[in-house]
Amino acid sequence: MQLKRVVNIMPDDKFLDYYIEMSERFIPDESSYLVITDNEQLRFIKSQHPSLMVLSKSDANYRQITAGLIATRVVVFHSFKNGMHSFIQEIPARIKRVWLFWGFEGYNAMPKTGLIDWHSNYAMYNPSLIGGVRCLYHRFKGKRITKDNQISRDIIKQMDYCATWVASDFRIATRFNPAIENLYFNYYTNELMQMDQLPVKQVNFDRLLLGNSGDPTNNHIEALRYLDKVKFKGEIICALSYGGTKRYVDRVIELGMKFFGSRFIALKTFMPLNEYQAIINSCGIIWMNHKRQQAAGNLLVSFLSNKIIIMDRDNPLKHTFKDWGLVFFNKNILKNLNEIPVANLAENRKIVLNKVGIQYNADFFRVINNL
Repeated sequence: MQLKRVVNIMPDDKFLDYYIEMSERFIPDESSYLVITDNEQLRFIKSQHPSLMVLSKSDANYRQITAGLIATRVVVFHSFKNGMHSFIQEIPARIKRVWLFWGFEGYNAMPKTGLIDWHSNYAMYNPSLIGGVRCLYHRFKGKRITKDNQISRDIIKQMDYCATWVASDFRIATRFNPAIENLYFNYYTNELMQMDQLPVKQVNFDRLLLGNSGDPTNNHIEALRYLDKVKFKGEIICALSYGGTKRYVDRVIELGMKFFGSRFIALKTFMPLNEYQAIINSCGIIWMNHKRQQAAGNLLVSFLSNKIIIMDRDNPLKHTFKDWGLVFFNKNILKNLNEIPVANLAENRKIVLNKVGIQYNADFFRVINNL
């Protein structure tokens, strides 16, 4: 395996086709794209680029990658898993390591307590006294630094650059690697996602999108309980097509149906991007109840299409969005939806389109190509 000057280590996930297209636009024929997955067929990546290879997560394949880094100057990690620790340690010191911050890897370096509220945490366990005890035990245990936390920290310490568009992401990286350098990069661009083509509709107060996945960090249960408390009368669309355990997802659906009946609509099947964006655009209210950086693409699309955005007060994305000048709200606005100055939401579209141009990623590719 003879790898190129820039080697990308990628999962099979959304937006990586966009990355390959950007990479070939800015630094054509300089990159290899290695998709690491044990699935027989790629689910998300559709690129047919000749420098794209699919490898299973085996020690033999990682050794094969290391042996092929003869002409390589930089390895770009599109997120990382702790199982890559040994492989990353074996990369020759002359090769620079660039980490594109996805979210989970940074948060894996920290104790998990605090990211999931009590009721959503409890929904992960058997609904019984024993389940409650287990939940309490794991919440207490979650305050400790685990072996997995430490491995993630060790990997971050080996990275030379952290690439992100969110200031709080880089602050997490510097907690564990004060010497790491910052590069700007954003997967979400107007040109490749055609954000400016999204239609702007009149705000629909009777349709709310809750969360972006089935992962408990969406804190679905707390959100559903609050919506019931304020007597929300509209439809609730809940995206549950990936992430989370079956038990947790089933509990979310069970509670949603209990509180809202047929007005609770669970999306359990993964959709093409254009279909999913149409679903988002049918909702007037978007509630991302995360305490961590997550669902950024959903939020950007929502700002572009004149939505009422609700975020948790602890969500670090709020700082970036506030710096941009975007208008968003906390959950209390659900008590007084009619008081929202809807006319002010139109400015959000102009701001986002000015911030997500593909040209802002040009420096990233220029830098990695010259390392």
